[in-house]
Amino acid sequence: MEVSLYTKNNCGMCKNTKRYLKMVGVPFVEKNIEENETYMDEARETGFTTLPIIKTAEDVFSGHQPDKLEALFGSL
Repeated sequence: MEVSLYTKNNCGMCKNTKRYLKMVGVPFVEKNIEENETYMDEARETGFTTLPIIKTAEDVFSGHQPDKLEALFGSL
């Protein structure tokens, strides 16, 4: 499953989501919107305004949502 994780610097929820994905072994591509304008445009296209934004082929959602992450990727 391909996972894109839209983040920004100094974002606590972004850090928590990255930590979770790493701990359960889910490979992801981090797309920091502050470091690449293209990533900012991609994040806007999702319609969400809160980071992190987690995007897979089947789903897209925003915020650090442990229940949603566990449902998609499994638990620790």
